[in-house]
Amino acid sequence: MATRSITRPSDPDVASNPWQFSVGLGMAAMSVMLLMVLFIISAVVSGWVSDQDPTDFGRIIAYQAWLFPVAMASVATVMVGISFILWGIVRQLWVRVETLKESLPALKASVGGTGA
Repeated sequence: MATRSITRPSDPDVASNPWQFSVGLGMAAMSVMLLMVLFIISAVVSGWVSDQDPTDFGRIIAYQAWLFPVAMASVATVMVGISFILWGIVRQLWVRVETLKESLPALKASVGGTGA
């Protein structure tokens, strides 16, 4: 029993466009947008709190403590998206190596090579 994404796909359309590229780019883009939204929220909250009482930095730190885990989760999601893209690249290389393994003996025989 083998995972479909590890074995060589039999359908050429699947081999030419693996799903890892689409999913990876989507996850990375979504996470970067979430990071931008969190940055804007953080800047607005910091400005709002400092306009009310410039000496009350404890409130800014409290808001940042609530936003930090979400920011770290979105950074982790960016990394997962990048890993999906790299997985797709490795899979493409795997398919190309397997194709060469199958076609190289036939090419050597048609040229008249004797082999090593």
